[in-house]
Amino acid sequence: MSIQRRERSAALIYPYIHMLKCPVCHHTMTTISRDNIQCSSRHSFDLARQGYINFMTRFFKGNYDKRLFTAKRNILSHTAIYTPLTDIIRHWIEDYSDGSSQPLHILDAGAGEGSLLHQITQNTPVVGWGIDIAKEGIAMASSTYDQQIWFVGDLAYSPFAEGQLDVILNILSPSNYEEFGRVMKKDGWIIKVIPRDRYLMEMRELLFRGRSHQLDSREYVLDRFTKHHHLLDSIPLTYTLPVTEIMMNSLIHMTLLSWHGTESAIASVQESLSQITIDLEILVGKKR
Repeated sequence: MSIQRRERSAALIYPYIHMLKCPVCHHTMTTISRDNIQCSSRHSFDLARQGYINFMTRFFKGNYDKRLFTAKRNILSHTAIYTPLTDIIRHWIEDYSDGSSQPLHILDAGAGEGSLLHQITQNTPVVGWGIDIAKEGIAMASSTYDQQIWFVGDLAYSPFAEGQLDVILNILSPSNYEEFGRVMKKDGWIIKVIPRDRYLMEMRELLFRGRSHQLDSREYVLDRFTKHHHLLDSIPLTYTLPVTEIMMNSLIHMTLLSWHGTESAIASVQESLSQITIDLEILVGKKR
């Protein structure tokens, strides 16, 4: 099974190998097999048994563990918690691709366990690429979704050549706008999703009980965004959902919020949480 998965991934990447460059020497990638991908200087990067390529050039040990990605997978696969968001993004992508004879290349920068990229690109002619620094998430993504291309890599040193990507998705994840600008096409778009003040407010109130837990201010995020992109649209998206049994444990562990909550506060969430508010803003920008 792992050999078939690696062969399938290599076949999926092969037509687009010219879009990639070596994160070590920046030369073009030239060959790919079921075992690895190599650049013209013969730097080699392994194709894992799950089907992803590990492009990391430095050691990374983060706090993103399998429990977090499993929680995300459970809630994204078995509930409609982000369906209104993915519907809006799919609509924008359809607008972008209208009249194009070539498939769009879309990168999810900070793809995690891959469910959002899968939902956004499924049943479309889009080529979906997902990258994340957390190997645990990408291993889960590539084990489950075989129509997208998955990389472990650093957003600061991504394995793309200049000007290759039509759309970059950056959903509730850190940004590297300089690198995004390098790999986007001239008329490329970025779709960035940020939390607003009421995002998961019921859970935050139970976890922190009056203690400060600040999100980055909208003004700060928007200022950084508009330094690199022309703002085409800003779409607020707010809705409240009942918390089902399937959602409960996944909600607690799918974000970093639970890292800062006490055991008693987490128990309080499990006992008391009956609804959850999704409060987001979708920024659509065009490369300057």
